[in-house]
Amino acid sequence: MKNERLGAILYQQDETCGRPVETGLSLQRALSFPQRLGRLLVEYRLVDEERITKALALQAGWPVFDGEWIVDEKGLDDTGAAFFLEKEVFPLLAPGGKAFVMADGDHREVVDLLRARYGADVRFFIASEAALVQALALLTKPDPSILLAEKALLKDVAERLLQEAVSSQATDIHIEPSEKAVEVRLRVDGVLHFWYAFPRSELGRLVNVFFHRAEISAGDFLKFHDARFEYRNGSSVVDVRLSHIPSVNGPSLVLRLLDRARSRVALKDLGYAACHQEALTVARDVPHGLMLLTGPTGCGKTTTLYAMLEEMRGVSTKVVTVEDPVEVRMPLVTQVQVDIQKGHDFSNVTRALLRHDPDVILIGEVRDEKTAREALRAAMTGHRVLATLHTNDAPGAILRLKDLGLEYGQIANVLVCVGAQRLVRKLCPHCKKEVTVYRNKVSAPMKKYLKQEIVQVWTPVGCERCRGGFKGRTVVAEIFVMDDASRFLIEQGLIHELVLKLKENKNVMNMKGDAGRLIEEGIISLCEAVRVCG
Repeated sequence: MKNERLGAILYQQDETCGRPVETGLSLQRALSFPQRLGRLLVEYRLVDEERITKALALQAGWPVFDGEWIVDEKGLDDTGAAFFLEKEVFPLLAPGGKAFVMADGDHREVVDLLRARYGADVRFFIASEAALVQALALLTKPDPSILLAEKALLKDVAERLLQEAVSSQATDIHIEPSEKAVEVRLRVDGVLHFWYAFPRSELGRLVNVFFHRAEISAGDFLKFHDARFEYRNGSSVVDVRLSHIPSVNGPSLVLRLLDRARSRVALKDLGYAACHQEALTVARDVPHGLMLLTGPTGCGKTTTLYAMLEEMRGVSTKVVTVEDPVEVRMPLVTQVQVDIQKGHDFSNVTRALLRHDPDVILIGEVRDEKTAREALRAAMTGHRVLATLHTNDAPGAILRLKDLGLEYGQIANVLVCVGAQRLVRKLCPHCKKEVTVYRNKVSAPMKKYLKQEIVQVWTPVGCERCRGGFKGRTVVAEIFVMDDASRFLIEQGLIHELVLKLKENKNVMNMKGDAGRLIEEGIISLCEAVRVCG
């Protein structure tokens, strides 16, 4: 089937793919920029990604890669990470010669370049685009001590800063003036790291570089600003949300980065325990009702809800959202941005969305009584409603809804699932170290995670591939799906009894229990569990 069209291969494998392929081709013709058919079919949930990957493998005449993603460090150093990131190719460490993984075998010029450099016996594999994007992140080596030439143009400095932030998978850039200098820090895996310091005399010009990108008037430092711009780094597109405040020391900026390719993660890839993933799947399939996800800002609530929307959306499902801000643009989803100045708050927009005949509604945050009542009304009238709420734990969400004016009977009637989560830093797999811990010699918070008097745990060390022994983050959570007994306790206002019931239920794992599981598996450190979960 080599060189045959993708649509024809899909149809030969399964004749039911005919209609989805026709729809994909129609979308492809309607776009003002070229887009691969396979990507469109997955993007619009017309054909599942696994089937597309197998069809692309047949088209290219290459096998599907399903092994471990191990970087060929020598090949990476010889050719340079920039080439592989730009061309979207992963250099794979494999026995028997050079091997590379791609998401599409149609990039013949890249294939020819690699064969010309390494010989005709180079092997190629096909992998899903989602898996490849995650693997390409392994090619970046963060360097927090980059020195910039004193006379470098500030626009080049700003470009270098954005490049470093993206390659380090930073979520935020902080540009903060103090009395004597301007400090720049990057938030990586939830923790701020120093990047560079500038003279105070350069502050205004540096800020204006970012103001220009965000189309803010130069020198307008006395006002609060919220804006956004797009940053392209090779083949990846990053949405940058700029927030400016006029501090006593001058303009202070925070740039929040959202890589479109990495932001839409499948639910199964978020790191949930098996019992929690099963609970979310059960809640997702309930035809109507309210699902609440709680936790502080930056704990991954929105990422989880987007992952659930990714599984819910499709050509036969109407999905609408109200968000502040809209962080990820999704096909087949009608997304509305909150704008208080125009009267578009969460409650007003939610009320309007009900007139759009939705099947699924996502409410970015339940902040007040009006929004809570609109969410309740939507859930009671046959809609699936996903929403976030700021509380410390899952049972606290019920008390918070009561504080917002809802009755316990109403809450019990519509609540399908409630969860809470945090993000914890994972230990670097390349340098983590196993040590012996004695329970009687650690602090009281640590003892809660140790079941025996002498325990082997893993601790961070630090190497060139990570930051202080940590690389990447995963989720710790507590999620429970409502049953008849739980509904009865809520209806009677017996929240304390509900908490006791959940503690006694062996099928429900709370957040600290989840963190303990990750410690036992060597994924996180004992200190990290205490830092995040207490």
